[in-house]
Amino acid sequence: MGHDPTFRTPVSRRSILQGMLGAGGLLAAGGSLAGCSTSASASGGVQLWDLFQGADGVKMRSMIASVTASVSGLSVKPVTLAWGSPYYTKLAMSSASGKAPQTAIMHLSRLAGYAPGGLLEPYDLDLLAEQGIREEDFAPAVWKSCQYEGELYAVPLDTHPFILFYNKDLAKTAGLLGADGNLTPIESPDAMIDAATRMAAVTGAQGISFGHVTDTGQSWRLFWGLYGQTGGDYTISVGSPASIDRDKARDVIEFVVRLMDGTAMPATQNYPGAISAFTSGQTGMIFSGEWELPAFAEAIPNLGAVPMPTMFGTPASYADSHAWVLPRQLDHDPETTRRTYELVAGILKQSGTWAGAGHIPAYAPIRETPEYAALTPQTEYASAGDNPVFDPPVWFAGAGTEFQNQVSQVLTGAFTGAMTPDAAIDSLLSRIDAMLLAPNPT
Repeated sequence: MGHDPTFRTPVSRRSILQGMLGAGGLLAAGGSLAGCSTSASASGGVQLWDLFQGADGVKMRSMIASVTASVSGLSVKPVTLAWGSPYYTKLAMSSASGKAPQTAIMHLSRLAGYAPGGLLEPYDLDLLAEQGIREEDFAPAVWKSCQYEGELYAVPLDTHPFILFYNKDLAKTAGLLGADGNLTPIESPDAMIDAATRMAAVTGAQGISFGHVTDTGQSWRLFWGLYGQTGGDYTISVGSPASIDRDKARDVIEFVVRLMDGTAMPATQNYPGAISAFTSGQTGMIFSGEWELPAFAEAIPNLGAVPMPTMFGTPASYADSHAWVLPRQLDHDPETTRRTYELVAGILKQSGTWAGAGHIPAYAPIRETPEYAALTPQTEYASAGDNPVFDPPVWFAGAGTEFQNQVSQVLTGAFTGAMTPDAAIDSLLSRIDAMLLAPNPT
């Protein structure tokens, strides 16, 4: 398979740890917890932590209000904290100190850093079933990612994939739409480059936007999702040197380099620049997370979206998932536990509201409703939730981590020609090896 199982000379372990400290990761104190968390059971309610700001925050508060209105006697105390490493630092500290909320949002990509360390409690499947929440109501790949050592440690609220948005009006002019009015399937790297080049002829600038320069996650999202399409194997596990199918990784990097020819796609676009170019019509497509849908829909009335085009054989889109977890509790009150399960289940059953922000509901019965079927373009990329490619299940990976930042900077260097694909692969594996040697601080 082209693996390189030998150890490389790793980057300094100290530099990796310093980077995590600098990013406010779990090794950092992350600020005082005073006033952030008290035992909600002692004060008669279920405390909930999330990290949703802006429109997402408004939707989540609306969903919580609907649940509390429909469940007799349920009292909820929601707390919203800052997104990223500070949130996860405080969550870990609250669990360790016995001052944790009853439930909290966690990116599934961060689960491997918490469940093994005893910071979370597993769900009782029988109690979940009493609330109508069962394994068969979720995509197998997502449900599997919620487990650790055979127990369920997270209940997924959504899948939020990295996909392709496009302007249907510009795509029609470029001859890229099929008879159904949607984008003709793009099924190879050459077809993607051709479609983007044809789109550029219509816009007079470039065909597709991709904001990755200085970004802490975009290059990784694009690379890892496409690598998932190749079927390439990998080993990223504590106790073993990191390995990857070098030939397939090289194929992905070389494709992105070809795409970044300045016409099909610019090579040095940053995140705000990519969004601006797409919403203003300078480009007709954009690789982006579905979380940008509200802004895109406001700027582009005839907006389309598809899962990441299957260019390397197997349908797959990079994704993460917001999930509800149960932080470790010092005291277990059966009534509070029951109320917590009612809250989690109730929010899942309200996730049609959540879909309005672009997120794919993880709970299948919501996706089968007429209300969800009427959402456009959400339903056009909903199948991305069936083929997610998550981060490697190791403690240091996931949303907002120094891992994503470091590998993204390496990949950006490769995409822009600052290093060869093979040098980039070597650098990726060396950096990951160093992280695998670092102790899990939880």
